[in-house]
Amino acid sequence: MDADVPDPLLRLPDEQIAAAPGLSGDDLLEDVFTQVYDHVNLHAMAWPAADRDGNLVPPPGAHVLHDLAHVHDLAGEEDLMVNPRLGTVAVVPDLPECDFCYLPARYDARITIGERRVGANLCGDHYRVKGSGTLGASGDAYLMLRSEVPESVRLACNKIRAAQSEDPLF
Repeated sequence: MDADVPDPLLRLPDEQIAAAPGLSGDDLLEDVFTQVYDHVNLHAMAWPAADRDGNLVPPPGAHVLHDLAHVHDLAGEEDLMVNPRLGTVAVVPDLPECDFCYLPARYDARITIGERRVGANLCGDHYRVKGSGTLGASGDAYLMLRSEVPESVRLACNKIRAAQSEDPLF
């Protein structure tokens, strides 16, 4: 892309993959896949759901832009494949209802009920009690309304879309 067009992705660090010598076919594929899988898991994003004062806060704009890049193909297919979604934030048209009360849910979280791990939509109060406190690698994500996307992210998305000869997102 042009130097004036922002990179929408938070990229994984480059790493060389060296397959074990003498492998071929399925064994070679399994070895390379395992190395890639380990690399992605090693660098999986874990972002705190709260600030230093304990206030629940949304992830930074760079996370929002990264998520929107995946949802709206704001980068090339290969770049999107090798820089997977962070899972810290999801931009949604409407907030679902909390599974434990009638307030709007701000979190899509993995919680434990009995001995089972299940998905749940949680308001802030229920997230404090039942959520992990970490977004991304934990399986928890902050739910952000489209109208709440920061202006800097909106401008970056629209600049990328213009470079792609596409209509603006915002």
